Amino acid sequence: MLLEETQTLLEVAQWTATHRNLRCTIRQLAGTEEIYQLLIRELDRVERQCFRARTLHAEATLSLVEWIEVLNYFHWRCAYCQEQPVQVMSHFLPISQAGTTALNCLPACYRCRHNPKKENERIQSYFAQLRTHKEHGTSVPAQ
Repeated sequence: MLLEETQTLLEVAQWTATHRNLRCTIRQLAGTEEIYQLLIRELDRVERQCFRARTLHAEATLSLVEWIEVLNYFHWRCAYCQEQPVQVMSHFLPISQAGTTALNCLPACYRCRHNPKKENERIQSYFAQLRTHKEHGTSVPAQ
């Protein structure tokens, strides 16, 4: 993904945090149909998982901006194997325990979602950086 496209994704994601998610406006802000489709897919993914967490009475604070930052950090690839493109949102700890939050959601491929390797240095490093950046109110740069 090009740096310009990544910047557009983040700008529109930030807009959705403070405005109603009007899809026609998102389409205009996205600039291209490809970016619009990508944004809507990821917005739907975040909303579905947050809804799922709320139905389990778990924390549901993940925003579209945070999710796109996670995707950028892992270069839109599976956080576990780094071989496959992201296919699903994986919860590092069970959703009923840790909810749908930036500190619990990772991009995954279908294979790794069902057999995640929890002892992964890349993931542990990401969570450590995220905790540090959250304390300072900054975002985690892409890896």
